[in-house]
Amino acid sequence: MPGIGTTAFNSAGDAFQLIRAYLNDVDIPLINTILSVVRAANITTVTTSAPHNLQQNNIVQIAFVTDSSFNGTQTVSTVPGPTTFTYVTTGLANASSSNGTASLLIQGDTYMDAVLLPFVNKAYRKVQTRFLEAGHKSATSEIIITNMPANTQSLTDSTNPQLPPTFLAPRELFERITGSGQAFAPMSPCDDLPKLSAGSTIATNGVWSWREDGIWFAGASNALDVLLRFFVAQTPLTDATSVMTLRGCLDPVASYGAYLAGNSRGSALASGMKEQFEEDIKEFLNLHAHARQYLTGRRKPNNRSRGRGYGFGFGQSI
Repeated sequence: MPGIGTTAFNSAGDAFQLIRAYLNDVDIPLINTILSVVRAANITTVTTSAPHNLQQNNIVQIAFVTDSSFNGTQTVSTVPGPTTFTYVTTGLANASSSNGTASLLIQGDTYMDAVLLPFVNKAYRKVQTRFLEAGHKSATSEIIITNMPANTQSLTDSTNPQLPPTFLAPRELFERITGSGQAFAPMSPCDDLPKLSAGSTIATNGVWSWREDGIWFAGASNALDVLLRFFVAQTPLTDATSVMTLRGCLDPVASYGAYLAGNSRGSALASGMKEQFEEDIKEFLNLHAHARQYLTGRRKPNNRSRGRGYGFGFGQSI
């Protein structure tokens, strides 16, 4: 398994490795002893006790080095010699150390990264959907659009300014006149925007409407700052180093990814992975639900007022 880095979030590579473990497709990593490791000018050079047989772009796990700042999963940049290789490390001070191991992380024979990536992305979207259905605030983001021009009547993917790339749907909107120094005032959602009579103007919009995959306004006579709070769609994963920015989502992503990947190859383990996903998503949603009990705005117990036997947000099926 790849070493856990300094981020609180797991990577797609972590999901790949767990899926292979679920589907019995994990090769044993090749391990070599480290003699020395040196970090200088954002490049780390590793010297091993025996020929490592590594190639550029191989994924290696550095572990048990005396200076723990060297430990982690890295991508080989260059191979200067049979017992040396380098990788890029940015933002860390120059240092040197010794001891430890360098392990080549070998992909599975059947479920390689390229095979698993679309399945893991599908599983990641599945978990996001269940998370969004649960109404958790981690599925929400916000931005402030400053100096939105007067008479602006819509925010879409093609307007200027435009909706954020990760925008999924609006949750709340607030506005203030640009340069006024006032606090943001809440705007009210509505189905139909008010019709202005000829020649009339409004200082601020006051209301907004969500339709045609855009946010629409009556058109205020002033330039406005708009605080947009919205349901967010997580960025798709592109390779093993991509980060899944939902805390604790590794287990449900991996189990559902294993279900999809195993089912595509006719694996007898696929049905078990489907059941495993239901257990994992239950634990994932309830873990976040229990954490919400400490918010000052939430006073009800975890299993009340939702009509679901497993607590806040859980109860949907695949």
